[in-house]
Amino acid sequence: MTDAQKIRDAVSRSSGRFLGHLEQACAIPSVGTEGQGIEMIAWLENRLVELGATVSRLSVPGSPVAILGEFAGTDPGRTLMIYDHYDVQPVDPLNLWLSPPFEPTIRDGKLFARGAADNKGDLVARLCALEVFRELNGELPFTVKFLIEGEEEAGSVYFERICQAFAEQLKADDCVWEGGWMDLDGRPEMYYGCKGLLYVELRCRAISGDQHSSIAVYAPSAPWRLLRAINSFTDDDGNVVIDGFHDKIVPPGPRESELIERIPFNEQAMLKRLGIAEFNRGLTGPALTHALLYSPTANIDGFETGYTVPGGQKTVLPAEAMAKVDFRLVPDQDGTEIAGLVRKHLKDRGFGDIEVSVLSHENPSRSPLDSTLGRAAEAAAAEWFKDRVTIYPYMWATGPMFPIAQGLGIPICSPPGVGRPDSNLHAPNEHVHVADFYDIIGYTVAYLEEYGRTEPS
Repeated sequence: MTDAQKIRDAVSRSSGRFLGHLEQACAIPSVGTEGQGIEMIAWLENRLVELGATVSRLSVPGSPVAILGEFAGTDPGRTLMIYDHYDVQPVDPLNLWLSPPFEPTIRDGKLFARGAADNKGDLVARLCALEVFRELNGELPFTVKFLIEGEEEAGSVYFERICQAFAEQLKADDCVWEGGWMDLDGRPEMYYGCKGLLYVELRCRAISGDQHSSIAVYAPSAPWRLLRAINSFTDDDGNVVIDGFHDKIVPPGPRESELIERIPFNEQAMLKRLGIAEFNRGLTGPALTHALLYSPTANIDGFETGYTVPGGQKTVLPAEAMAKVDFRLVPDQDGTEIAGLVRKHLKDRGFGDIEVSVLSHENPSRSPLDSTLGRAAEAAAAEWFKDRVTIYPYMWATGPMFPIAQGLGIPICSPPGVGRPDSNLHAPNEHVHVADFYDIIGYTVAYLEEYGRTEPS
């Protein structure tokens, strides 16, 4: 049994230093899509070496560097991988930040900075937890490999190739993924998989150049044509109606259905947060949770065409229109196959002239609900948190789990982490509760101890 108070005391003794590590990490700009990350790589390598790891850089042609930090354990036959990423989202719109995004600031018990929740908070907490674990327990009873990539926020375009190229170095028995959440009521959550994502750019060019809008009577409109094409993706309720889109979807099994029935969802708090009176199609209760986890979606991320100056006017018939569209996928849909179905759908409906560019895709992932890591993380959570942990078969968002869980055959579990639904991930004023950061350091120590005691599946 875990001695929770002993762990909390150890975390408390080093709390100021641990918070300093998080502030250092969050002060380093590492927006991967803007070519940043070199300084963050160096910081992580130094930190891993300080803790006693053997560090390697992993890359394939064109990819950002991924870092592998390996801590040898006393049992060479047992290995736990910990996955995180060092890149962060862009900071725009900058004017909405109350403090500079790369100048970590504490207000009302929260640390505000880009990356504080996604994903430097979990990454730094786990590095600190490793330090506490060894302070309390001595040598690790199993090998720990930190795999830290640098393009998660850009769709992990090269990550699968990195996993394939370095498969031998990445061998492990289980994999800890980016942290789960504390929900709006402060209950911990953990996940065993994720939805997939196909992100495409659609372009339609109808005439040689922009024209006076009076000729719309006889000249085709690129915006209208693209809008009609996108509108054909779904019915009036938002259900995707692309032929073959649903063919490979696997329904939830008995254990998954049981978990769905037990998942709490504070509907009133979420409705208030979104500023709406009801959810789409009147969804509520288990049906809402089922849709969140098992329903694929088509979403318009952005639409650009013509004249868009606020308050101004210009009568123009745009020659071209562009839209960004994402499709959230569920097991066992395949992003490459879905992209082909999108192209076929457009062609079959007379929109074959519309150009479809795949910007990124990540396949959905699922892992066993009774893995060694999962059992250890659940058992530790039951002792550590005052509230019962909520177990999700999948998270409704997307991460590059597929190359590890399916590609390398390593079961994944995402234990509770530092973020909350209102942590403003991908938005201005991203933050974590400092108390949550300390709590997750301690909980990580607890499930590492439990993992060492748990018989392999």
